[in-house]
Amino acid sequence: MKHIGKQTIKLDTPPTILQTASIVGPKEAQGPLAKYFDQCLEDEFWGEKTWEKAESKIIKETVNTVISKSGIASSDIDYCFAGDLLNQCISSSFGLRELNIPFFGIFGACSTFVESLCLGSIFLDGKAASNVLCATSSHFCSAEKQFRFPLELGNQRPPTSQWTVTGSGAAIVSASRKWSIYNSCYARKDCRYGN
Repeated sequence: MKHIGKQTIKLDTPPTILQTASIVGPKEAQGPLAKYFDQCLEDEFWGEKTWEKAESKIIKETVNTVISKSGIASSDIDYCFAGDLLNQCISSSFGLRELNIPFFGIFGACSTFVESLCLGSIFLDGKAASNVLCATSSHFCSAEKQFRFPLELGNQRPPTSQWTVTGSGAAIVSASRKWSIYNSCYARKDCRYGN
């Protein structure tokens, strides 16, 4: 690893993204990227009693999906870098505690996923890990309660107001270069990543 300038690090051995997964809410499922998500939910509660519990379930199931797709056992994942928008990263810490993987809670709002990838890559390049799990989640309804106006108040939303995503994304990043989702994609004619 080489420090370049004040804010840039050049990794000696760039990491490999082995696999990715994502689960999104109903609003995201209506958009043009719907076919790229692993799962699109029909409602914001997904069978849970609260939005916060639903968000924990979303990140838990997204992580289980990426682990299953990767073919790597959770015991072979050295660290989990994950976060969400709620206090104490409550959705990710509760959603991922059953994995028994050492957990680093990250709070960077919109940058949480990229921060997890950066920190995980540094661990891999420094040989502190062989495989890391990077994940994030957010939920429109719980974020509104946390940062803006609880939906229970029935406030009017102006057309220009922000809309926090309901969903989760996860990736398994490895020091190994044997296989990656992107390498396998280049071999297929229908690949969109390389275009």
